[in-house]
Amino acid sequence: KLESPWSMAFLPDGRILVTERPGRLRIVEGDQLVPAAIRGVPTVLCCSHSGLLDVLVDPDFSRNHRIFLSYMHGTPEAGTIRISSAVLQGNELIDKRVIFESRPAAPGLDQIGGRIAFGPDRMLYLTIGDRFQMERAQNLLDDGGKIIRINTDGSIPDDNPFVGRSDALPEIYSYGHRNPQGLIGNVGDGQLWSIEQGPKGGDELNLVKAGANYGWPLVTYGTNYDGTIISDRTSAPGLVDPIYYWVPSLATANLVSYYGNIMPDDWRGDFLVGGLSGECLIRLRMDSGRVVKEERYLHHKIGRIRDVAVGADGYIYLLQDNSEAALYRLEPLNDLVARAKPLQ
Repeated sequence: KLESPWSMAFLPDGRILVTERPGRLRIVEGDQLVPAAIRGVPTVLCCSHSGLLDVLVDPDFSRNHRIFLSYMHGTPEAGTIRISSAVLQGNELIDKRVIFESRPAAPGLDQIGGRIAFGPDRMLYLTIGDRFQMERAQNLLDDGGKIIRINTDGSIPDDNPFVGRSDALPEIYSYGHRNPQGLIGNVGDGQLWSIEQGPKGGDELNLVKAGANYGWPLVTYGTNYDGTIISDRTSAPGLVDPIYYWVPSLATANLVSYYGNIMPDDWRGDFLVGGLSGECLIRLRMDSGRVVKEERYLHHKIGRIRDVAVGADGYIYLLQDNSEAALYRLEPLNDLVARAKPLQ
C-alpha cells in the first residue's frame, strides 16, 4: 500500500515514480511496489494537504536522468512551495537544486496547488493555490493563486508577461486562480490547459494564456462552504471565462489528455480528470477546444481519485487519495466500460 500518494510519473523504462505526501518517493516496477523508498528526497512540510506533491520527468531523462519535484517547505505559519530538480542515480537523488520558491511565505496547509508541467514551449509551469486567502489571487506581488513560468534552471524567461514591472512578480504567468490541481501542455494544440477546484461549486477547466486574469474571487460559479455569496457575478469584462465548469463541485484533481491505443479510438484527444469528493473518473470529450460531452466512470468504486496518468503502454493509471492507497490500471472491456485493476 501507498501512504497518501499525490502524483505519479513514468520513466522511459516503464517504471513508475510515485510521491507520498509524508516525503517519500517510491518506484513501482511491473506490478510491484519496490519496498525501499528513493533516498535523498528533500525535507518537506507535511501536515493536512501539505507535503511532497508532484513529480515530473525531464523529456531528456534518458540522457540527463533529471526529475523535478514540487513540495511544501517551512512551517505551518510560514510555508512556501518549492520546485527542486535532481538527478535519479540508482535509488538515490543527487545533484539536488531548489530552482523555485514561492513568495511570500504564508500560513496555511490546504488549497496549495502544486502541479508542475512542461508547457508546449518546454518551459516549466507550476500551479499555486490561494490557501484560503482569496485576496492573494489578485495581488501580483504574491505568488498565491497563480500559475508561474520558469526555465528549467529556475531563471525567469524574458518573455514572461510581467517581466520589468515593479508592481508584479516576474515569475507570474497567469493569475486569479483559486486552487489549480491539474496542468497539461502536451495536448498537441500548442496550448496550456489547467483544471481548478472551486469552492462550493465552480470547479473549472481553463485555457491558460499569458498575463490573463481568471477572475477569482471577483467572479465564480461557487459559494462559500456555508452558503454565503462570494461574488454575484460569474463573468466580467477583462476576466477570462472557464471553458467548462462544474456545479456542484467534484473537487477536480489532475488533468491529462488521452492519446493511447488501448481505449476506443474516440477517446483520443479527450481530457481525463480525477474526482476527489466526486469519487469518479471524468472524461471530457473535446472538439476544437470545446467540451462537447462529459462522461463519468468508476463512480464510488475506488474512492477519491488523486491522480490520473496515461502510460506509454496506452493504459490509464489512477492513484487513490487515502492514507492507505493503491495504484490502479484501467483495462477496457468488450462493452467499452473500463474496470480498475490494482497494481499493488
